[in-house]
Amino acid sequence: MCVLGDMMSNFQTAIIDADFIKYMAAAVGEKRSILVTNKHTGEEHKFKTRTEFYGRSKTTVGGWLANYNLAKNTDLTKDDFIIIDIQDKLDFSNCTNVIDLQIKKALNAIGTNKYKAFIGRGNSFRVERSTLLQYKGQRIEMLKPLYLKEVEQYIIDKYNAEIVTGIEADDQCVIECYKKPSNILVGIDKDYYGQPVRFYNVNTAVGIINCDCFGRLTLNDKKEVKGYGRMHLYYQVCAGDKSDNYFANAASDVKWADMSAYNALKDCKNDKEAWLAIENVFKLLYPEPKAIIGWRGNSINIDWEYVMNECFDMARMLRNPVDPVVASIILNKMKGQ
Repeated sequence: MCVLGDMMSNFQTAIIDADFIKYMAAAVGEKRSILVTNKHTGEEHKFKTRTEFYGRSKTTVGGWLANYNLAKNTDLTKDDFIIIDIQDKLDFSNCTNVIDLQIKKALNAIGTNKYKAFIGRGNSFRVERSTLLQYKGQRIEMLKPLYLKEVEQYIIDKYNAEIVTGIEADDQCVIECYKKPSNILVGIDKDYYGQPVRFYNVNTAVGIINCDCFGRLTLNDKKEVKGYGRMHLYYQVCAGDKSDNYFANAASDVKWADMSAYNALKDCKNDKEAWLAIENVFKLLYPEPKAIIGWRGNSINIDWEYVMNECFDMARMLRNPVDPVVASIILNKMKGQ
């Protein structure tokens, strides 16, 4: 455990998910742009972002390219261009300033000078456990910040951050906070809202939320699903998570989206009702067993229970290093009550 300063309270300990700080800090250490080359003419142009080049839509041409087509009377798409990412390093002090500011800000908000910080390294067990879609597989091709290793080392050296392997830093943070009310989990990952911890999201002004409860689901002004407690976990199981690359309907022919999962769960008043709703969701999505090709290219025989268990594995974080909880076992216990 580390102590920062002498003027704060020692009553609470901040358990810091330093992965979000690592990526946030590394991002400000560089300037990104793209170099675009017309495959037909060799003409080159430089843009700040892909959005500036061809717009936000995946199906309709926008941005500079739409204006170019209008002026030249052409119908080019982004596939008619070679796009090269450019990363230019800025001063490393930009990164260290962000790290120091984020940790100081978090500790001030909680009112403590005690903390533990964790950084994840390598794949977690969820990659091996995932079969339908590769867990976080969509991130493999993502551009990594140039200063990522230097930023990680700075956090380790200055803040004694511990390296976590085999599991995710998220899991270790939950383990550190589970059944320890004086430990406050500090991060930005929405997954924490569904874990049995006290959570402080540094990106909100809500303060510390006790997520170790049944909880609730709500819709915000943008009709986005928000929640906390076990209800948030149940929602993630029934909906999925784009950033982690798992979806309840990953191998289903049924049209399904976030609002579908919300509507299936929103009226549940206790855990038993919620688990029965989860069962109904996956039986709707997978009414019959079927064979599919998994992300490794192998044939898999699946049914509603198989997919439910996998989604639960992807969504639920560990409470202790050995924590073999299976969704179907919980469901059967609930049905036996």
